[in-house]
Amino acid sequence: MELRLLETFLKIAELKSFTRAADELCITQPTASKQIVDLENFFNVKLIDRTKRTVTLTKAGEILHQYALEMVSLKKDTIDAIASFRGLKRGKMTLGASTIPGIYIMPRLLSDFKKRYEGIKFELIIADTKEIVEKMENGFLDFGIVGSRTETGKIDFKKLIDDTIVFIGPPDLPGRITIEQFRQTPLIARERGSATRNTVESALTRIRGLDRDRLNIVAELSDNEAIKQAVMSGMGTAYISSLAVGGLIRDGMVKKITVEGLPEIKRSFFAITRKGKTILPQVKVLIEIIDKWRKHEKK
Repeated sequence: MELRLLETFLKIAELKSFTRAADELCITQPTASKQIVDLENFFNVKLIDRTKRTVTLTKAGEILHQYALEMVSLKKDTIDAIASFRGLKRGKMTLGASTIPGIYIMPRLLSDFKKRYEGIKFELIIADTKEIVEKMENGFLDFGIVGSRTETGKIDFKKLIDDTIVFIGPPDLPGRITIEQFRQTPLIARERGSATRNTVESALTRIRGLDRDRLNIVAELSDNEAIKQAVMSGMGTAYISSLAVGGLIRDGMVKKITVEGLPEIKRSFFAITRKGKTILPQVKVLIEIIDKWRKHEKK
């Protein structure tokens, strides 16, 4: 049982495709297939059910998947620990961020980082908070930023910066409305798993009569840029991070709307690392850059 076989197995399970997994691993599709056959021969059990349209894990494959994640993660931790000891200034970091910090915070921080570590390459994965937390738990990420804190025994959370979620609409809407008007207003919501959506729904449920089922939700979109375009086109209103929409409000492209009786909705972004994992010196530098940026933003 070789680690490279487990890595191929995990990539196929992730992408649900032998061809796509082979492409990402820079091997041929027949090689990927043979590696799975070798793995199945080692265990003497079928691990993957494969048809023309689908690739799914068998029950045995699901069991192996749990252990393979730990073994491949341990390999990466071992390499990172030795790299940390040697103080290498080259290599690769895998970073993750939920949508808002991934688009509006991380790019400027990584620009400062590259000035200090030119030889370090990085991959930035942007997904919803739930997916980023899962990737951190499974050892795929070296560092991440998410929009909500999740109870887990595998991750350390450190508060990074506060954010305000604002209610916006097309420029022709009034700047102040009642709760009853808000309930009837067409609302564009973020997708399930979004930290923005979870924060807003949690805040609204504390107001009588404003649970999700009583709102006039006309669409669910997973992209903030699409939400902004939808609002500007007159499709409806939306809750969105002030970081994502500040310029549009200043330019009059959208209007910030106050709902009478609703408190200001705030949330925090958190830096996350995996408990017990050696923190790379490069990650420590990135955390230092983030701390300096955070102190500057507070002024």
